[in-house]
Amino acid sequence: MTEHLIRPIDAEDTRALRHAVLRPGQPFEATRYEEDAAPETAHFGCFRAGKLVGVASVYREPSPKAEDAQGWRLRGMATDPEVRGLGCGRALLNAVAGHAAGQGGDLLWCNARSTAAGFYLGAGFRQIGTEYDVPGLGPHYFMQKRLSGAETSA
Repeated sequence: MTEHLIRPIDAEDTRALRHAVLRPGQPFEATRYEEDAAPETAHFGCFRAGKLVGVASVYREPSPKAEDAQGWRLRGMATDPEVRGLGCGRALLNAVAGHAAGQGGDLLWCNARSTAAGFYLGAGFRQIGTEYDVPGLGPHYFMQKRLSGAETSA
């Protein structure tokens, strides 16, 4: 079994995988997020056999469901379908959570595609509210996780 390596990457390095997995059929420019260049934003890549097969970005943004928390938003998480289930996604979540916690964050949140909800639930996230549609992207759930391990209020 090939091992994976998680390391920081540049925002530009996230874009090809974001496009292929999260925004196929949309303009490549849709893979650039305004927060990508924020000073505290971090981008991580998962490499297997030297190939970038997973990406995730995290930046400081209060959770709309827990505004009292020191919230960090997970965004643009994408893994190559060929490596799903091999640990890259979990390792990327650990990297972004570690970055957020290291910056004083106590909550990680995201707008998760419904097809990935089980993955996030298995990683300790809570689903808040009901499924909703993001135009052009499909059904999503709002999910969040206390980095301290405490339960999140709804």
